[in-house]
Amino acid sequence: MPVPASRDGRRPRTDDWALGVAAAVSGMADCSRTQVGAVLLDRHKNLCAGGYNGPPRGQPGCREEAWCPRGRLDSSKTPGRSDHADCTALQATERLLIRARRADLEGGTVYVTRAPGYRCLQRLREARVFRVVWTNETGTEATVLEWAAKPRAGAGVA
Repeated sequence: MPVPASRDGRRPRTDDWALGVAAAVSGMADCSRTQVGAVLLDRHKNLCAGGYNGPPRGQPGCREEAWCPRGRLDSSKTPGRSDHADCTALQATERLLIRARRADLEGGTVYVTRAPGYRCLQRLREARVFRVVWTNETGTEATVLEWAAKPRAGAGVA
């Protein structure tokens, strides 16, 4: 999945590049309904961690083994915005939060290939992530959520 160059042929903006990396990470998702990817750039814009939706390590997956009860149901029987209580997968942002270092999360930016749900947004906020950027349904624009003043580059983790 190539990252689009800017309109003038120069390097892409950081947000565009990171959303492209998140899109590539989404290819690892093991869900029959949707593939979501997330990446973390720390406050210095270094790529630090990634996550995708799929089962916890060691458990069978949905796409490869049709294990997930939600994945075996017809889409009409499970609304798209349901609570996913019948899904065995970790969400992309959950996996990213598990894998990332706290020092990298604080003041960093998380890029996701679709809008995070309320619970994931609250977890990202609690981890002191500064920005969350995701593509909208058309895939042409990004939504940016900023919570507070950006921490100083030299600030330590509390």
